[in-house]
Amino acid sequence: MSAGSESRTRILWWIFVAGLAIVVLNAVQSMPQIQSLFLAADGDDQMRMVQVRDWLAGQSWFDSRQYRVLPPDGISMHWSRYVDAGIAAILVPASWLLPQAGAEAAALLLWPSLLAAIMVLAIAQGAGRIFGAAGAIGALAVFFSWSKLSWEFTPPRIDHHSVQILCATAAFYLSLVPGRARLQGVLAGVMTAAALAVGLEMLPTLAAIWGIVSLRHAFGQEGAGDWLVGFGPAFLLAAPLLMIGQTPPSEWLVLHCDELALPVILLGVIGAVATGVPVLAGQVLRGPIARILALVLITGLGVWLAFPVLGQCLSGPYAKVAPEIRAIIENNIIEALSTEALWRSYPDLLARVLLPPVVIAALALPAALHLWPRLDPVQRTALMQAFLVLVVGLLFASLQIRAANLMTPALPLLAGFILWAFTLIPRASLLRLPVLLLLLLALPSVVETAGRLVRRPPPAVSVPAPPKGLTQAERDCRTAPEIARLASLPPAVVFTTINLGPTLLAFTPHAVTSAAYHRSPEAYWYGLGAVETGTGLRAALTDTGADYVALCAVSSLELRFAGLREMLAGTPPDWLVELPDPVGNLRLFKVDKAALARAGGAP
Repeated sequence: MSAGSESRTRILWWIFVAGLAIVVLNAVQSMPQIQSLFLAADGDDQMRMVQVRDWLAGQSWFDSRQYRVLPPDGISMHWSRYVDAGIAAILVPASWLLPQAGAEAAALLLWPSLLAAIMVLAIAQGAGRIFGAAGAIGALAVFFSWSKLSWEFTPPRIDHHSVQILCATAAFYLSLVPGRARLQGVLAGVMTAAALAVGLEMLPTLAAIWGIVSLRHAFGQEGAGDWLVGFGPAFLLAAPLLMIGQTPPSEWLVLHCDELALPVILLGVIGAVATGVPVLAGQVLRGPIARILALVLITGLGVWLAFPVLGQCLSGPYAKVAPEIRAIIENNIIEALSTEALWRSYPDLLARVLLPPVVIAALALPAALHLWPRLDPVQRTALMQAFLVLVVGLLFASLQIRAANLMTPALPLLAGFILWAFTLIPRASLLRLPVLLLLLLALPSVVETAGRLVRRPPPAVSVPAPPKGLTQAERDCRTAPEIARLASLPPAVVFTTINLGPTLLAFTPHAVTSAAYHRSPEAYWYGLGAVETGTGLRAALTDTGADYVALCAVSSLELRFAGLREMLAGTPPDWLVELPDPVGNLRLFKVDKAALARAGGAP
């Protein structure tokens, strides 16, 4: 290793240490309020902790059903136990020294912080080896300042998206940085399989990376063929093993479209053959046209032969969901909304999520075109791949905003390139100061602040607005006194709208009737569709056998429905009796099952 390479490596490690210090600082700042943060956390984070508790309490590794939603049968979660194992690897040793609540708090702090540290290492080393120290700094600036990305790695965020993003980012850089191409292909194949074992959300990005490397090989790029030779077999070995490791044998041949199962593995087989043949037959398939033609023909033939298995998954993870439930998901769950729907209802959220990538792309593209002759082959390849991954992410995000995660591996690299390009401006140039100001204004945190100024249009249907001046926890009735009031009730089945279900599971002994998980249409329906009318609510209470109804008087969801507004205003139906001594904005009603039966129960 030359002196220059040693110096560059040392600088990159110091940049990593600085990023690690920020991660530690964030964890320390979160420590005093970790319990309140978890109380106000995303429902998936709360449900993840419930899943970990259930497993550690004796539920089978292969059984991820949540039996406290719509008991006694529960609902299918299809969540990866590998994430549970990672959290438990912190929680269990911590429980040897701390009470259970303290051990869980340690896991809520350390698990996302550990993943953040690894992510910082991957970004600093990956972007740094391509665009130097400036590239590493610019990439980390986006990681820490783009809330869409940094939030996934901030305590108490223990949902699975951070693991998927980390694995996809590792595969992204392993396909770009110089080194032992075949070994890097093997590692990328394993990372791809791991990401898909946790969930399929990053599949389009991972497929795009694989396809881009195949095109790079078709055009004769050195090392691309060796990378593919390592990647394909590694994925085909790791994916089935990871599937078997978390799927009960009775479901190995079940054609699930929302988890690592036979359809995805068949896609992997098709991809490995289609991308491997042009490499292995390189002496016969000479030139890009022949190689691309072979790639396309083998892929088409493979998809045609496997269509009886793959065809049912064309509708995505909601393939088996009834149309009316799919409509509820697509029209009411914010992360499932399209950009068009968000622009109509939540333009500020749309601006915060998608405006930073658009601004960075708008700066990176002209800079790349201007500097193209000065870039080395690795830098050119990295930029082309980053732009393509960004486009994939933007296209899918236009359908569902949660697909913005697809662009997370690429955006930091583009930001790193922008800062590297800035360093090429001569210090005496008059352009240096205005460009620096432009870069500061393009920081995601600054762009997001501007996005918050976007005002929502007035709703098409007049709905009472929640009182002003409330925190988000108060608007959702997730304050400690309100949840303590619920927890003080004898263990029961509590009927709620869809927002409160996971919170009750995490902080009370109760079972619930609704949660936003698509494998249970009933859990969706009871939390949204059933509360639209009094008849629907009456039927839902009869079907679920609920003992109590819990409503939040200031929640925008509850205020949307006229029947619930009437109940909250003090005129509940005869078969609901409001409990005295309400706490905060939480209203509790006991179900009079005899009166409910007299009222007819189901219509």
